[in-house]
Amino acid sequence: METESEPYVRLASLRQLHRAMADMNTARSLADTLQTVADGVVGALGYELACVNLVRPDGDLVVAALAGNSAAEALITGRTGSRASWERRLNMGERWGDLIFISHTEGWVLDDDDVPQWYTDGPAPRFEDEWHPSDRLFAPMYAPGPQGGGTSGELVGVLSVDRPRNGRRPGAWGREALQMYAFQAAIAISNARLRANMQRALVRLEREQQALRASEESFRQAFEYAPSGMAIAEMGGDQHGRILRTNDALCRLLGRHASAMRRYSFSDLVHPEDIGTLLRTSAEGGRAELRLARRDGTYVWVSLRNSVVADAADGPRFLLTHVEDIEERKRRELQLAHRASHDSLTGLPNSAELRARLSSRLCRQQPQQAPPADVESMDPFESFDSHDAAYGPPAFDRGHDFDFPPGPDGGLRPPCAHRRAGRGVRRRHQGARGALLRPRRLQVDQRPVRAQRGRRRAHRGRPPAQQRRTGR
Repeated sequence: METESEPYVRLASLRQLHRAMADMNTARSLADTLQTVADGVVGALGYELACVNLVRPDGDLVVAALAGNSAAEALITGRTGSRASWERRLNMGERWGDLIFISHTEGWVLDDDDVPQWYTDGPAPRFEDEWHPSDRLFAPMYAPGPQGGGTSGELVGVLSVDRPRNGRRPGAWGREALQMYAFQAAIAISNARLRANMQRALVRLEREQQALRASEESFRQAFEYAPSGMAIAEMGGDQHGRILRTNDALCRLLGRHASAMRRYSFSDLVHPEDIGTLLRTSAEGGRAELRLARRDGTYVWVSLRNSVVADAADGPRFLLTHVEDIEERKRRELQLAHRASHDSLTGLPNSAELRARLSSRLCRQQPQQAPPADVESMDPFESFDSHDAAYGPPAFDRGHDFDFPPGPDGGLRPPCAHRRAGRGVRRRHQGARGALLRPRRLQVDQRPVRAQRGRRRAHRGRPPAQQRRTGR
C-alpha cells in the first residue's frame, strides 16, 4: 500500500485484506477473533502497531488484544478506560469518514486521561503528511443496525492504529481500507460474541439437562423402590383420575399387575361405601382412609395422601398419590373398640355398651316431637297400669281366660290379689336390674349366672301366694 496509485498494488492489498477478513471469521473463540483483528491490521493494512479496545457490559472499554509490540502488549493488555474518556476522544479531532484522526498538536491534552496508550515522543514532522509518534488514529467498530447501515448499530469497540510503515498519514485508499476492515471486524466480533453466548447457553443447558436427568433418575428410584405404594394419576381433562404409573409396592398390595392398573382409576377400585370420602379428598395435600379392592375381590384399608406435580408453564399436570397399608392398624382399632365395649371375662356387652344401644334404639323409635329421653333416669320397668292404659295389655296377656269381675266403667278389673302380684313382679324385676348394674367380684371357682327379666304369666286357678313363690 506504499504506492496506492498503481492498480496492481491495490489488488495485492485487497488480497491481503480479504485473507485477513477470512481469518477473522474462521476464529474459534472471541479471544482468537480479537487477536486476529489486531494481527490483520499489522499484516494487511501496513501499520506497525494495532490495538483492539472492546466495550464491556458496563460500558467501559478494555484493551482486549494488541499486535506489533510485545512490550506494549505486556504493559496495557487488560487495562480499562472509561466510556467518558473514549467519548471525548471520538468527539474531537479530524474526521476521515468514520475514522477519527487526532494530530499531535491536539492530542497532548489526552496524555493524562485514564485511557491506556502507548505513544513515544519524536521530532517534529519534516513534511506535511509525515506521521508523528504522538498522532492518533481511531476506527470505531459499530455492529450492523436493523437497516444494515455500518454506523447505525451499537458501538462494539474501537480499533486504534499507529506507526504506518511508509511513515506517512494514510491516503484515501488507506483510509477506505481501514474503514472497511473496521466494519468487517465489528461483524466478526459480534458473531464471535454470539457464538460465545450460544456456547455458554449450550453448556448451561447441558448442565441443566444433566441435573434434570439426575433428578428424574432419583425420583424414579424413589418411586419404584418406595416401601409404600405410590401412583401417578392424570389430572384434568376427560381422563381425570386415570392411573398412569404405579410402583411395585402398590401392585403387591392390590395383587394387580402394573399394566392392568393403568386401566383403572381410584374411583374404580374404592369400596362403594367410600366413594364419598374419595370425592371429598382434595387434590393438594388431601388425606383419606378408605378401602381398595384387591384382585381376589377382598378389600384392604389404606391411607391416601395426594400431592400435585405442577409445571411452571402449564400448571398442575399430574396427581401423585401415596398409598399406605393400614389394615393391621384398623384391625387393632376394632379390637380396642371391642375391648372397651365388652366384658373381658364373659365377652358380653358392658353397661356402657348397653346404654349406647338402648339410647340408639330409643332415638330411632321415639317420635320427632318428643324430647330426648334421659337414659340414666329412665325406668324400663314402668307401671303396668300406665303401660296398659297407653298401649293396651301386653301381647302375652291378650286372649287369656281369666274371669275378672267387671269394673265400674263396665270393663274387666283384675282382683286386688292380681294387682298385688303385679307389683311384686315389678319389685323383683327392679331388684334384678340393680343386681345386674351393680359390680360384683367373682371368685375363680364361681360360675357365671344368668338372670332374666319379664312378666311371668299367671296360671289359671293358682292362688296369688303360690304365684309369688313361683316368681321367686
